[in-house]
This record gives sequence, C-alpha cells and structure tokens, in this order.
Amino acid sequence: MRLISPQVLSQYMEFRDETNRSLAAKVGRSPSLIAHLRRGARNYCDPKVGPRIEKALNAPPGSLFLPEVIVDSTLGNRNGLPAA
Repeated sequence: MRLISPQVLSQYMEFRDETNRSLAAKVGRSPSLIAHLRRGARNYCDPKVGPRIEKALNAPPGSLFLPEVIVDSTLGNRNGLPAA
C-alpha cells in the first residue's frame, strides 16, 4: 500500500490523539514504521497494514493509502502482448 500523504496521516493521528506507539500497538506494527510513514521517510507498507491504520484512525477506506500496482515488464513485449 502506498501512503497518499504523510501530512494527512499526521493530521489524522493528532485529531485522534494517537502517538506513534499507540497507533503501532493497534495495528500490530512497530512504532518506527509509523514514525517513518508519518514523517515521509517511507511511503509504503504491507497491503494489510494500510487498511488497519485507516480503520484505527476511523478514516474512510482509501483516504490514506492506495494499493500499489507492480508491473512486471518481463511478462510481455513492447507491443503489450504476452511473451511467446
């Protein structure tokens, strides 16, 4: 999951009176992960963690994190067709 905005995450946390440690405990991750997301040092997390953070902060789904789409260029050729 890709974090949309570290600033918005921080604002949600402040509004909900969550610290890095308290939010980390609610989502089952380390406080350092939350801190890295919050200050923008990291902008991605495990696909299960983003929705947990949104739920813990009572944020609408998809308001803080977007799914990360990984494209494997080895699966096709330049024409966009499957490799032979």
